[in-house]
Amino acid sequence: MTKHKFLFKELPMEMVERDPNQPRKDFGTDGDENRLRFSIKTYGIEEPLKVSEVSEDRYIIIDGHRRYICAQNIGMKSVPCRIYPKMPEGEFETRRYEMQNNRRPWKPLERSEALERIKNCLGLHTNHELADYLHLSKTAVQIALQLRKQKLDYLTLMEKHNLPDTYRYEFVTMLAKIRRIKDLEVDDIINILFNKIQHKVIYRATDLRKLGKIFLRATVNEDEIYAFLKNTDTTVDELEQRTLQSGFALLIEQLIQKITQKRNEGVAFSSHEKTYLSQLGTLLKKAV
Repeated sequence: MTKHKFLFKELPMEMVERDPNQPRKDFGTDGDENRLRFSIKTYGIEEPLKVSEVSEDRYIIIDGHRRYICAQNIGMKSVPCRIYPKMPEGEFETRRYEMQNNRRPWKPLERSEALERIKNCLGLHTNHELADYLHLSKTAVQIALQLRKQKLDYLTLMEKHNLPDTYRYEFVTMLAKIRRIKDLEVDDIINILFNKIQHKVIYRATDLRKLGKIFLRATVNEDEIYAFLKNTDTTVDELEQRTLQSGFALLIEQLIQKITQKRNEGVAFSSHEKTYLSQLGTLLKKAV
């Protein structure tokens, strides 16, 4: 980013504006016992707000919303500011992210919103470009941006259970593989899984990865998966043991998938294939 010259100045409150695009919405300033408000009321603002000039008499906050809100609440007439010149929107978004990234940890959805805005403002086309630009891991960026696409109900559950980032990534990956099991709809299954996480029955992020693989074979594992979901104490390791495929069972499953694929694609069976299928049908009638 460009190294801007800046100046320190006491600005009247009416010249300073909160950023309407600030990803953080909860600044933790409620309550009479708020330590920051008490500190500012007693000692004043020790660290200046960082603002960017919009016009001669208008400045927008890059960093310092909590200090500004507290100053408003206690009736201050002016605030000390570190003033940056007007800057391009992409640089503003990136500078704000970097400043706030070094303060209290971002909530996952706040980070997601901030990264999405940076990506759009800078015209970056891929998550890899964004990760390289911010010197973040590609996995961390992918997790954050994928969260924005999830149902609000699932995001609320993640927040409620304070799900770590590693769990969130595995959850997003697993979600595409979840399907209805008997009378349990997908939303029912997700709630059951979160309850298992809350009660430490699912206690590793990799458990969710295992579940995704098991759900890929839900047709042949339906009874075992259903029992796992209905029994609150059954672990993923126990489910995995019960659903381990023998070589013969796996061969049958692959055969079913191949036949189904050919029929769905409208591909005709060859004369040799029809002969084998006929023999297979005769054997199945005797075996089943």
